[in-house]
Amino acid sequence: MLSAEADAVLSGIATRCAPTHRLSSLFELRRVLDEQPANSCSTLDLIGHSTRGHNYLRIGSTPLDLLDPIISRLFRVIATSGNLRRIGIETVRLLGCETAVTIAGQRTMALLSHILRVRVVGTRAALLKSHYDGVEFDPRFGHLLVEAGELERPFRRL
Repeated sequence: MLSAEADAVLSGIATRCAPTHRLSSLFELRRVLDEQPANSCSTLDLIGHSTRGHNYLRIGSTPLDLLDPIISRLFRVIATSGNLRRIGIETVRLLGCETAVTIAGQRTMALLSHILRVRVVGTRAALLKSHYDGVEFDPRFGHLLVEAGELERPFRRL
């Protein structure tokens, strides 16, 4: 998918999902979580493009690569803040194209789940605007998702 086409798809998704916070960088996530009311939702959907090669979810220009010590530290700070518990987050979904397909992506999912102590879900296929209903990721396409805990170890290609 061409970048302009992919951006149009993501913009369409963002206008249909509520509540939506457009982040220019992954580092804005902590601020957004700080501002959320208690017990407001059980699933945190991170929606973005995936990187070439490793298929890491990318928020703005920041790939979600848990082997990067800065990214790992960010999520450790989020974990120790208690915000996920306060908000009621039980699941984090990495909604970008094929975020659970590569070994690197699978490793990131497992590490993120370990750090945050929540379920982490990635995607087995490319995602399109049509995979979303008027509010969120359409449950009819749940077969495109896989949980980190369901992945075999050592990680393998799906």
